[in-house]
Amino acid sequence: MKGSEPAVRSEFLFCYDARMCNPNGDPDENRPRIDPATGRNLVTEFRLKRTVRDYLQKQMRKNIFLREELADEKGSIKTIDDLAEDYTESGKRERKTLRERLLDDFIDLRLFGLLFAVKDFHFKQTGPVQFGIGQSLHKVDEMRLRMTRVVPTREEVKGGAFGERAILRYSFIAFHGFLNGHVAKEVSLSEEDVSDMMRAIWFGTTDLSTTSKYGQQSRLLLRVNFRDPYAYIGDLDRMIALDSEVSDERIEGISQVVLNLTNMFEVLDNTKGDLQRIEWACDSELRCRKRDTVGSFDDLIRAFAEETKMETINLLQGWRKE
Repeated sequence: MKGSEPAVRSEFLFCYDARMCNPNGDPDENRPRIDPATGRNLVTEFRLKRTVRDYLQKQMRKNIFLREELADEKGSIKTIDDLAEDYTESGKRERKTLRERLLDDFIDLRLFGLLFAVKDFHFKQTGPVQFGIGQSLHKVDEMRLRMTRVVPTREEVKGGAFGERAILRYSFIAFHGFLNGHVAKEVSLSEEDVSDMMRAIWFGTTDLSTTSKYGQQSRLLLRVNFRDPYAYIGDLDRMIALDSEVSDERIEGISQVVLNLTNMFEVLDNTKGDLQRIEWACDSELRCRKRDTVGSFDDLIRAFAEETKMETINLLQGWRKE
């Protein structure tokens, strides 16, 4: 935030895939979330924000407010009251600056906002960055695996326990996001903050090596920056499609699909007068299509930049130099 330019209005498209795992379990049975009307996998925006927060805190050493932190040796987790205690206590002496101090100290509050009430202090801030619910671009196949535990969990149990785990054969998921420049000014969100968030999205998703998330891979991250403070495209995730010669439920990996970006590139071309630049990161294994041309996203975005004279920035090149 310090020494960095203010965050500009923009939209995001993030695509990743999940193979033989559970991208986001439901609260009841921890089964993958599937839309019964379409058969498509759903991932909540809260799951994506959790990924961002965890990576910012653990890998990038950023201060995160909404975090899991032990309250005692018994393993109890701190509550919102506990996390805000240092601020609410000192806030009695400097009430006018309490909100500003929270926003200044915690990048997740500047990005996503939060609503909480502790004692007589109420913090309510809409986040400038919001994401819709992620959705797979195809129908998914849910699989149930039977498991056994070899080591007993109780003294009286002589044999292993049986259990069941639900996973998806494959899911290619797309998220659409928006950064409101007007709200960004209210919370002093910086371009440096947004760059950190994008880095956390990209590497945090791939680095989720828990039992349920192992098998995820970031494939495409796009940020469209506007020069017009009121410009908006919307639904970038609905402008892309997944092409495959394999039926939806039998897709097993990235080599069997092509990401069709024809409609998205046409919309970007039609709105180029409102655009400032495009920032992107792509995985080398992802094949993309624009009309009859199939190749890497790197090839397609470079051709688009030459045709439209649009400024484009390869984020991975910058991250590798840091």
